[in-house]
Amino acid sequence: MAAFLYRFGGSPDSTQAPGFTDVAVNNQFAKEIGWLASQEISTGWDEGNGAKSYRPLLPVNRDAMAAFMYRFNLKHSAA
Repeated sequence: MAAFLYRFGGSPDSTQAPGFTDVAVNNQFAKEIGWLASQEISTGWDEGNGAKSYRPLLPVNRDAMAAFMYRFNLKHSAA
């Protein structure tokens, strides 16, 4: 999902660290996940104490994908 939206967005240059407790910087999709977070397309799961997780191995539900696409559109329709 992260790679799909990142590529749909034109694969912009991004050096944003993922910022999620369960996504290491050497994760295969760390750049894409970091970009989603920096664009506020994915906000992650609140784990308390300001920590956020991404839960990359869980399936993406339709409602979550709809939210991601809505946020993507808000950020990129004016561009």
